[in-house]
Amino acid sequence: MSMPQLRLAAAHPYGLAPAGLAIGDMRGYGRVSADAALVSLALWRTAGCLRAATPGRPLLSVHMQGEVQWVSSYVPGTNVLETVGHAPGAELRVVDFMAVAEGRPGQAEAIPAGRFVRIITCTEGEASFQLECAAPVPGTEPQDVLAPGTWYFGCSRPMGTGAEAGTARVRLKAGESVSFMIAGEPVQGGPALAANALHALGDTIHYWTWWSDRCRYKGDDFDARLREALALKLAFGAGTLYADEPGVAGFAHASLGEATRAATTFLALGYRNECASLLAQVYEEGREGASRGRWSFDEPFLQALDAYVLRYGTQGLADDLRRAAEAQDPVLQCTKRMA
Repeated sequence: MSMPQLRLAAAHPYGLAPAGLAIGDMRGYGRVSADAALVSLALWRTAGCLRAATPGRPLLSVHMQGEVQWVSSYVPGTNVLETVGHAPGAELRVVDFMAVAEGRPGQAEAIPAGRFVRIITCTEGEASFQLECAAPVPGTEPQDVLAPGTWYFGCSRPMGTGAEAGTARVRLKAGESVSFMIAGEPVQGGPALAANALHALGDTIHYWTWWSDRCRYKGDDFDARLREALALKLAFGAGTLYADEPGVAGFAHASLGEATRAATTFLALGYRNECASLLAQVYEEGREGASRGRWSFDEPFLQALDAYVLRYGTQGLADDLRRAAEAQDPVLQCTKRMA
């Protein structure tokens, strides 16, 4: 059954993001609170966050009758978040993620799909709940041309819309599921959405487990260090130095110090490509700062670069940074002497 195409407005966040666990696809970023509410979401960080209809109201929430106890955790080795709700006579499992797939087999890059996906499954008993999403922009129609900064959502079950919210009233028996999606293009609802959501979940788990398997850390605190790496992978996506938290004016540009620390962590855990990418970005921005009379290459950056070269040589470094590491860059060498 074809479902109506519902569109949301994008806006810069009106304040700091509420607390919650992070999800993302290296281009977009979101947070889910302990009660399975999607409290902030950006499909593209450069475009800002999707905003709920009123401040303090979640973009997406699940309402169950009675007292519900929620427990959240990541699927091991991934940035797929699982929130389980225990209620009298029922148990719900809410799986949230931003869809991503491996770019080419054996390669480090990934393909962000620009989609947030939620799959809710009744795992015990029988559950009745309401899935509520912030209201679409008044007056928009499915045939409207997609304007910059707007987003669509759809559901695998019938979903009504009102002045303040889009809602789906759902009753699930054990083993049954409902799927929901937010995307930057029209979303086909009904059974097609359910199938697409499950396919996206498989691709996303496959990518993240493949990426996690590349970790070379052997310490007793392996799980904690891997989780740190997974969080940094979201915070510092390919080609970006965005910090992971949106502020009043949108996502902030991360400092060179933050990026250098992230590169050092990636190096310690064996993520060579991620380390090299961040070092290259810090180097380019540092050179621009140096050209304006500010010395931007601090000692941690020089130490990180030296540690990389000691472990891998100059293999994998961007051309400009490789030449700098081979002592052909006067700005970097001058900074080394000053350090």
